[in-house]
Amino acid sequence: MNRAMAPVIFMAAVLGAVRLGQAIDCHQVDSSIASCLPYLQGSGGVHPPMNCCDSFRNLLRYTPTQQDRQTACECLKATAASPDIKPDVAYYLPQNCGLISSFTISRDSNCQSVI
Repeated sequence: MNRAMAPVIFMAAVLGAVRLGQAIDCHQVDSSIASCLPYLQGSGGVHPPMNCCDSFRNLLRYTPTQQDRQTACECLKATAASPDIKPDVAYYLPQNCGLISSFTISRDSNCQSVI
């Protein structure tokens, strides 16, 4: 198997477990952004890696309802509260990936306001 395809296959397996009509949970959210952790910790370079952006894009696809987005926001809020996560890097991840998200990755997010 091509080594570059491994993260894509992993993401497909993780997010494949989330079917429309089923709620997403923090384990699935955490697994889906695992490829972003080096970047969020400040050791991944200036721009987010493509596999990180692809993972976040897939997470957005698998949060079609307001409840799913609020849950994902709460999970990402907990991730952002980790002391090894760089707040500015996390906050701008969606924008730096060229994505539009109704929620940010911030310990200060008001997830109940996510639509």
